[in-house]
Amino acid sequence: MPFDFDTSETATLVMRGVAGVLVVELAGMAFLLFVSHNRAGAGALLISAAMTIYFGRLFLAQLEGSAGRISSDEVTVERARVLGLPLAGEDGRFAIRRFTAVRVERMPPPVNVQGGPHERVRLIGGDGTPDILIARTQRGAGVTLGRELAADLKLAFEEVSAPY
Repeated sequence: MPFDFDTSETATLVMRGVAGVLVVELAGMAFLLFVSHNRAGAGALLISAAMTIYFGRLFLAQLEGSAGRISSDEVTVERARVLGLPLAGEDGRFAIRRFTAVRVERMPPPVNVQGGPHERVRLIGGDGTPDILIARTQRGAGVTLGRELAADLKLAFEEVSAPY
């Protein structure tokens, strides 16, 4: 103790990718409008950009990302931001006594893409206290981290298999 965490890397990468696609679409739309004078092509890219914005907003609302510090008596957490927009997650300071467990969620490997099973480690909040994602791990490292953290914080340890 203390344990510093930052779970924003994956969400930040996804949102930067969305922003990159949007920039390419908008640049293409400007080229088609002002250089090629192709209104139909610009309109198609406008529709594509609108879809990118729509899905980007969905991703932003669902992807968790935060950073903070866990000490023996409290958790301080701050929601991550990408391009000034806040990711899903929590902000604040919470006493350790407000948490009931450390949970490791075992995630199955992705289907038809490269990658293996991985885990999410969370502090599980009691009444009125949010659950806080504190780590994303691979190959069983989350179980080790979760057990050690639960022992250090004197919290229950839970291990669950999470469905897709």
